[in-house]
This record gives sequence, C-alpha cells and structure tokens, in this order.
Amino acid sequence: MMNELDYLERSSRRSAIISLIGILIFITSLVFASYNLFNSNKELKRVKVELKKSSDSLSKQKKAVAELKSRVAGLKLDESQLNQYLITLIESTQANQGNAFADGESIDWGNVKKTIISLPSGKRKLALTIALLTTWKQIPFELGKNTPRSSFDSPGYIQYVLKQTGVNISRNTAEPLSVTIMKRYKKVDEPLPGDLIFYKGQIGSFGFFYLAPGTANGQGIAIGTLQAASPLGIYDTININTEYFPFIGYYRVEYD
Repeated sequence: MMNELDYLERSSRRSAIISLIGILIFITSLVFASYNLFNSNKELKRVKVELKKSSDSLSKQKKAVAELKSRVAGLKLDESQLNQYLITLIESTQANQGNAFADGESIDWGNVKKTIISLPSGKRKLALTIALLTTWKQIPFELGKNTPRSSFDSPGYIQYVLKQTGVNISRNTAEPLSVTIMKRYKKVDEPLPGDLIFYKGQIGSFGFFYLAPGTANGQGIAIGTLQAASPLGIYDTININTEYFPFIGYYRVEYD
C-alpha cells in the first residue's frame, strides 16, 4: 500500500513538474511573442515615419518641378516678347535710314517676327536674340574688328555672336576668318534660322546670319554687315546678291 502511495506521489510530482515546465515554456513563448510584436510595432512606426518623410519630400519635389516649369514658361514668354520688341524697334529705325540694304519696306517684318518667335528655346534662338540686340545698336563696320564696343567686320561679327552661345571659332593666321568659318560648317540647300549665308566679296568673303525667307530670288532676310557703307543691320539679301557679291552658299551651324 505504501509503495502505491509513493508511486502516486512521485507521479503527481512529475506531472506537476511537467505542467510547470509547460507553463514556463508558454510564458516564455508569450514573452518572446510580445517582444517581437513590440519590435514589429516599433519597426512599423519607423517605416511609417520614413514613408511620411518620403511623401513630404515627393510633395516638395513636385512643387519645385511645378515652379520650375512655370519659370521656364515665363522665360520663354519673356524671350519671345524681347525678340518681338527688338524687331519692332529695328523695323522703325531702319525704315527711316534711307539705306537700300536696310530698307524696312522690302522686309516682311510680320514673317520675321513669326519665324523667330516660333523657334524653340535653345542656342539657335539665343544666337538670333543676341544678333538682334547688337543689330539695334547699329555698330559700324571696320576690317578685323569683332567687338560691340567699337566695330565689326562681317566674319568678326559671326565669330562674336557664335562665341556668346558657346561656339568658339579661332582665327587661323594662314587664311581669312570667313574661310575658316565656311570650312567648319557643312554647306546645305535649305537654311534654318541661325544658319550662315556667305557671299564672295571684293576683298574676301563675307557672311550673315539667316533669319527668315525674303524676297523671291534672294537668299532670305539676314543679319550682319558687309562694308563700311552698310552698318550692322537686317538686310533683304535680294539687294546683296549681285555680280559684285555673288552668292556662295548656306552653311548649317550645329549649336547643340
């Protein structure tokens, strides 16, 4: 009888110990699960904070892009308004010069405005804007010069305007600057505004920036200078292409 009681007591103790161990394992698992849940919530909060920062940053970037687009649109509008104003100003000035090469009556100014304003923004349009700005000043002609502070000759003027757009053409002492320029660019049949027009002169070749179509049988409306009697201005080339100044060709300027 005592043996049976001892056996039952030992069995009860073993069961109690096993139950206690099971409870401890359960409590440990619960604590571990709680710890993982706490860390998961902590990580979730961190992720939410990062997402909030990213969202705020994206919103700021979108706002910055919208502002930049607005500024670019404003700059394009200002550029077009400037070109239109300059052409109107030059038109009114040259119409009263009495100079056959700068006779405003032979130029379709409406077409000139339309051509320039319709050009996309870029170095080509910038070159024509600079050319218009310098043309308005009517800088005199002088051989070998290339500065708006004093005077220009024809290739010197082309060199100056192109330099303002980042296109550098160095003089080669072994040949005239006009020859250097013509060698650099490809001859084309159909010019774009901002391309070059060259003629053979009496003491060398001279060139202009092509601006827009002009009178039939001419090479278009052009910006530049050719001799002392013709200061920097806008010309209808129908008055230039003569037996004294034969047309050489159009040359494509690669601005970009």
